[in-house]
Amino acid sequence: MNELVISSNIVLDEIKTSNAINVGIRLMFLQIGPIETQFERYTADVAIEARWLANPNFLSSLNDHDQYILSRGHTVRLPNYLKDENNWHPQLFIMNTNVDPDNQHIQYSLRKDRTNNSFYIREHRLVKGLFFSQFDFHHFPHDIQELSISFGSSVSGTKIELEPDFKIPSGINRQAFVALQEWILFEHVESRIQKVKGFAFQTDEDGELDMPGHEKERSILTISCHAARRAEYMFWNGYWICFIMTIVGFAAFSITAENTNQRLGVAFTLLLTHIAFRWTICVSHLTPPIAYLTVLDKYSIASMFFVIILGVWHAIIGSLLFTYNWQSKLQPSNYWLWIDRYVFFILGGLYIVAHIVLIIWFIIVPYGHRRQMRMKDVAYHKLISQCNYQWQQSNITYSTESDYSS
Repeated sequence: MNELVISSNIVLDEIKTSNAINVGIRLMFLQIGPIETQFERYTADVAIEARWLANPNFLSSLNDHDQYILSRGHTVRLPNYLKDENNWHPQLFIMNTNVDPDNQHIQYSLRKDRTNNSFYIREHRLVKGLFFSQFDFHHFPHDIQELSISFGSSVSGTKIELEPDFKIPSGINRQAFVALQEWILFEHVESRIQKVKGFAFQTDEDGELDMPGHEKERSILTISCHAARRAEYMFWNGYWICFIMTIVGFAAFSITAENTNQRLGVAFTLLLTHIAFRWTICVSHLTPPIAYLTVLDKYSIASMFFVIILGVWHAIIGSLLFTYNWQSKLQPSNYWLWIDRYVFFILGGLYIVAHIVLIIWFIIVPYGHRRQMRMKDVAYHKLISQCNYQWQQSNITYSTESDYSS
């Protein structure tokens, strides 16, 4: 009982020195279902835990049995916590989900933190549904998508401060990942805090509407994991097909330059094939209608332009031969045929150099991002090991103190 009183005084001092109540949030991705990139959403089962310092008045209202359970380091369930209007809670809501807050199963508990001997109230909830996230398709099909969950509070921003729970980091269950054949799920979980002004709603505690220049600042906490798309499928069915259709265009140089109609037939056929393939990619619904081009889009469009360049050259060399050699029979040593060969080598060399630059870019940028993600996985493993070690040390210390006091 004395321990509870001392801890209550400590909590009271912390509340007096700070205007806002710090609410630490920890999230566990229990299962991640299909990732629907067309609609920029994913399905997930998540467990959410929010904790904040217990009010001293609430601690003093506990019965002797609950106080004894707390003193032994066990958890006290609070099934009737929300029934008392005097009990404070952060009024959390998830901003990027379609799950109705009334359908979320929420429980409350009270437990002592063994590291600082403070008492924290915990809010537990399980949420299953669709979560919307802003995807980035610039590097498609080598893209890495952020699967995020954002938290906000209806409480005024001056009274609450959302933050990630640094004592127990958020985590992810990779074994329950459904889309393993299409995506690579990384192990680390990241958190970031944003400050937003001028919410489009206000609570009864606000007192007055936000005036311009005096908007209330609210914190939004985003916890996210990352998944990288497996690019092998689109490599063989995207890049490789475009490459084959373009490289076949060089075969037209084997046709005599004076047969312009045959050369142009090859170029036009390849151009129409490219257009049909582009339409197939657009209607495949692998990406939503976005206002920018992906890497695969740029490659396929560049291949189309290269085929157009080949067709333009075939038309030019045919016109030149018709103008200057229309009465003579062409010989292998003809001036214009040598120019045609030089153009073949120049365009072929440019095509090879462009692909070498593209491969170097792939190694540095898209695969460089994946290397960064793997490095973050290593740092996350070190953080988890450090937290586990501190937790074990606190358990040993607490057990020793309990044996000594008994």
